[in-house]
Amino acid sequence: MTEQKNTSASETDDAKKKPYVPITDRPLLGVPEAEALTGVPAKIIRAQVRNGLLKARMAGSTTMRIRRADLDAWLDAPPAWHA
Repeated sequence: MTEQKNTSASETDDAKKKPYVPITDRPLLGVPEAEALTGVPAKIIRAQVRNGLLKARMAGSTTMRIRRADLDAWLDAPPAWHA
């Protein structure tokens, strides 16, 4: 006879969970994550992307992803009114 493996529901749930990666260690950020990391409102972040001042890529039709390096460069750049 074949033995059935007795797996509990918690073991299958653990296998489906994604590993947690802190925001500070993620190479790509969504707008809510960029907002949480910088304190800049999502509305401003989206406007900066729309104006071409902050680089972002679309992942699908509605999901925007910002590279952490681009976010850091945008934060380090002087404001446009100082130029």
